[in-house]
Amino acid sequence: MMEFAVRTGQLPVLQWLHTNRPEGCTTYAMDEAASIDRLDIIQWLHENRREGCTTNAIVNAALHGYLNIVKWLRTHYDEKCTKTAMDVAARFGHLEIVKWLHTNCSEGCTAYAMDDAAAYGYLNVVRFLHENRSEGSSSAAMRDASINGRLDVVR
Repeated sequence: MMEFAVRTGQLPVLQWLHTNRPEGCTTYAMDEAASIDRLDIIQWLHENRREGCTTNAIVNAALHGYLNIVKWLRTHYDEKCTKTAMDVAARFGHLEIVKWLHTNCSEGCTAYAMDDAAAYGYLNVVRFLHENRSEGSSSAAMRDASINGRLDVVR
């Protein structure tokens, strides 16, 4: 039940369920709150529940471009950063998140970060990764950029 309250962004309902129902919740609640930009719910869960989150929370926040949530999760759940977080931030052109993860997390990324940024035309992300990361890209980067008509990236 608590997960459904989180999914719909209903903090008052979540609080009521916490007080009046014995079922509790799972890590999915905080993971989901990260995907809908609800830092208030994340903070409430952190202060009032013990389930915490999985690595999906920071990945969800990075995927959707919620830098404030990425920062908060990294501060409070240090071990939750993964290569996937930077990969998805790059794929969706969230340069500020890519930069922040590069500076604040040792996990790095994979070649998929540059491959996907190139394929979807995020030249600013491609440039940053090229200048600051050593993972590089695969042959798919230029092929996919060409297929998608991203001439600016191919050049």
